[in-house]
Formats: sequence, structure tokens, C-alpha cells
Amino acid sequence: MIAGCGTATVEHQHDNFKQVMDRQVGKGIDDPDAYPVFYRLRELNSKSLPNGNLQQQYAVGRDGRCKVYFEVEPRARRIVRWFSEGSDRDCVLTRNP
Repeated sequence: MIAGCGTATVEHQHDNFKQVMDRQVGKGIDDPDAYPVFYRLRELNSKSLPNGNLQQQYAVGRDGRCKVYFEVEPRARRIVRWFSEGSDRDCVLTRNP
């Protein structure tokens, strides 16, 4: 019974994380309320993509074990999509991402 509750909590936390990241799409990567700016995340890596956009990587979540990638349209500096790498347990919102 307790294990089931813990799993539901992890799923709920990961769903919250996905909802917050989904809301980043359309924001300017430099906007004050954009996740990387608001939480003063350190960019780990940036690379150009074949479509001309940039992919920016950040460490977030529990102990920085989740990697979040924002694809940014360079001219407007707008986030056009995101994805993450890491477990559902690590890719959650924390007080100090």
C-alpha cells in the first residue's frame, strides 16, 4: 500500500514537471519567467541543429540528474519544443533546480 502511494507521488511530480516544461514553449529563452532564467540554471551545452535552431541543455531535478533540452528558434529566441532525459523520479520540480 505504501509503495503504491509513493509511485503515485512520483507520477504526480513528474506530471507537474511536464506541465511546467510544456508551458515554456512559446516563451523567449531570455524572458524573466522562462524556467532557465527564473531559476538561474547553468547551461551545460548548446548546439546547432540541422533545421537552424539551437538546442540548449540544462541539468535540473533531483541532484541535477535530469537533463532538459530546449530547442530555440535563434532569430526570435523563442522556445519551440523541449524534451528531457532522466527517470520520472529525477525529472521533477525541486526548490533549487
